[in-house]
Amino acid sequence: MSEWVVGRPHPPHPDHLEVPRGIVVVGGQIQLQRCTLYLSHYCAVLNNHHICPDSWWQAAGKDPNLSPMISLCPNCHYNIHACIDGIYRGQDISLLPLRCQAKAKEAFTIAKANGLTPAPTL
Repeated sequence: MSEWVVGRPHPPHPDHLEVPRGIVVVGGQIQLQRCTLYLSHYCAVLNNHHICPDSWWQAAGKDPNLSPMISLCPNCHYNIHACIDGIYRGQDISLLPLRCQAKAKEAFTIAKANGLTPAPTL
């Protein structure tokens, strides 16, 4: 059975800094990959997400690679961005997934600890 990996589908640890997105093909068949936030979410291509948005780091003139990263299914990725923007705007995010809410709150904690100024991400 031949195996072809484009990128690295999962970081060895959720806080790993280099998490390129990629398609995993084994024996000519595209494999489903697991979201690291909700292990029951599978997709062909994971999205790489800076827990604290890279735009906040860049606006402060700091290296965004200091932010931990996580591999997410597209739904969780955009739900986290929706949570971040909702928190920023003082909106109710209670209908969004709890783990996405937690990651968004973590973004603000990291921003505060590093002197970053939050801003909308979508």
